[in-house]
Amino acid sequence: MILFAAIDLPGPIAKDIARMQRGVSGARWRTADQLHITLGYFGDVDVDHAEALDDALARSPLPGFELTVSGAGHFGRREVHAIWAGVEDAAPLTALHKYCRRAARAAGIVMEARKYTPHVTLAYMKPESPLDRIIAFKKNMAGFSAGPFWVDGFHLYSSHPKKKGPNLYRVEASYPLLGPSAEL
Repeated sequence: MILFAAIDLPGPIAKDIARMQRGVSGARWRTADQLHITLGYFGDVDVDHAEALDDALARSPLPGFELTVSGAGHFGRREVHAIWAGVEDAAPLTALHKYCRRAARAAGIVMEARKYTPHVTLAYMKPESPLDRIIAFKKNMAGFSAGPFWVDGFHLYSSHPKKKGPNLYRVEASYPLLGPSAEL
């Protein structure tokens, strides 16, 4: 099964973002319930490795933190393959990503080596999508900001392809993060 770890966006923020998703032909927009911040993509994992990953992810809870979604960008230099919304103050996300990498290593899963860029994927692009429309969308999103919102946990998801439409995501496990530290 294909597995990834991610943080859900609060419903109102996901709906605000979904309302902005328009004006780019060739974009296969994600629905509000599919919007998330990926922490780690583990790929196709067998049941034994999935159980070991679940065990490793559940071992050491990390502190919760606040995030704000703002702005937009895209992946792909010659041909754009995805449009995304940015995430401010990515340091806690980067720490959580590294935690997911360590858990994957402990479970015997090799993750891809690309640099981690915290983001919310808004759309996957069809080949030869018009760059001018993508740039116009990014300019329109430049002033967008949603949050801050409190992150108190993350999930291990499985991804199931459908014949038509976007993949179906299913929560396989949830991992709480600790609340803010109390001042004494």
